[in-house]
Amino acid sequence: MRQVLMIAALPLSAAGLGLLMWSGMTTALLQLRPPGSSALHQLQLIGMLLGSALLVCGMLIRRAAPAPRLPTAPPGRRTRLLVWTTLGISVVLCALLIFGAWMRGGVGLAVLGVVQMLAAFGAVAAMASDHARPPSPPAWQQPLVLPVHLLLAMSTGLALLYLLMDRLLVSGSDGRTMLATLTGLGACLALCKLVYWRAIDRQAPAAALPRPGRGPRVAVVALAAGVPFAGWLLALSGTLPASALLVMAASGVCAAALLEHRLFLGEAVPPARAAGHVS
Repeated sequence: MRQVLMIAALPLSAAGLGLLMWSGMTTALLQLRPPGSSALHQLQLIGMLLGSALLVCGMLIRRAAPAPRLPTAPPGRRTRLLVWTTLGISVVLCALLIFGAWMRGGVGLAVLGVVQMLAAFGAVAAMASDHARPPSPPAWQQPLVLPVHLLLAMSTGLALLYLLMDRLLVSGSDGRTMLATLTGLGACLALCKLVYWRAIDRQAPAAALPRPGRGPRVAVVALAAGVPFAGWLLALSGTLPASALLVMAASGVCAAALLEHRLFLGEAVPPARAAGHVS
């Protein structure tokens, strides 16, 4: 049970930060337009509340269920500062949205939205850099760890935002643009992971490579890019409702994040024990 919780901790935090990132950006963009409907700002409010809840849950799980026998460094001061800054701005934005600050048009809302987006982005980057601190294994010090973390946060956060949009906004959209965007992010993530895996395989001695790991790697690529792409193709044919396809795509992206983090933790195991792990 502890291992399951630890695997879920970082993806939960990343999804929360990703959702806060997108919510901050869209909140800022809405202030550049004439005052819109309350449903749009309700969407931003719920997105920030959900993103904050996911981030807090991930932090609590990580504190309550530390990973055994893994060379993980605790979150650094910069990470903690950025996480708490993101949460603090989210609280302020939620209060402003609840009290109708958007009706008066607010430069303040736009500025806070941009700052929240940058703080969430920085928090994800700081979490990735924490993994490269000593005594981290060589696999975690690969330069592609940073873009992979960012793409996972952006993909899962955007998938959740699209689900909220589909539930809260009656726009009649067929979801093709949303699914195409998720497919693009998934393809970038898959490309980064393929290059990353090739690099760490070349780093390790051939005898130490856990050969059974190819199947889970293929599953990560299929879930991150293949499932949204399949949803987009089905949306083009019109055979299934957009809501069902968005749920399918979001489920694939979130499952890819969980499986990718399981593999990532397995890559920290020394070669002597690697044969018993999927990597």
